[in-house]
Amino acid sequence: MLEHAASLGPGVFIPLTPAPRLPLPIDTVKVSAGFPSPAADYEESRLDINEYLVRNPVSTFFFPVQGDSMVGAEIHDGDILVVDKSVRACHGHIVIAFVDGERLVKRLYNRAGRVALLAENPCYPPLEIREGMELLVWGVVVGKFKRFGA
Repeated sequence: MLEHAASLGPGVFIPLTPAPRLPLPIDTVKVSAGFPSPAADYEESRLDINEYLVRNPVSTFFFPVQGDSMVGAEIHDGDILVVDKSVRACHGHIVIAFVDGERLVKRLYNRAGRVALLAENPCYPPLEIREGMELLVWGVVVGKFKRFGA
C-alpha cells in the first residue's frame, strides 16, 4: 500500500486518491489460536486493505513508529500506524500529538481538567500538559501495519 503513496516528508505518507483497489483473499472462518475447529471449511471472500483500514482517504496518513514507549498497546518500533485526522480524539484514544513541536504517539488522558499523554510502557512517565506547553492532537490511530521477520 505504501508504494501507492506520496511522501510529504520524512516518515509522513498520504494515500493517493483514489487509492488503487487490490482485493486479496480472506478466509471467512477465523484461524484458531487454540485447538483447531473440525467444522472449519475453506471458505474464501475478498479483503481490500484500503476498505478495511482507511475510512476517510483524504484525512488518512501513515506514520512509521520509532521507539518502545507504546509496546503495551502492541505498537512496536518499525510498525506503521494508520492515522485518521477526521476522528475526534477522546479520552483513551491513541493519538499522534505534537507537544512543543515534538511529534509523539501516546494514549490521550483527558479527565477532570487534567490532560496528559500516557505511554504504554512503565519505563516512561506520563507527560502532563501544563500551562505554557503547546499541545496539538493531530490525529487518532485507527490501525497499524506490522511486518514479521519471515
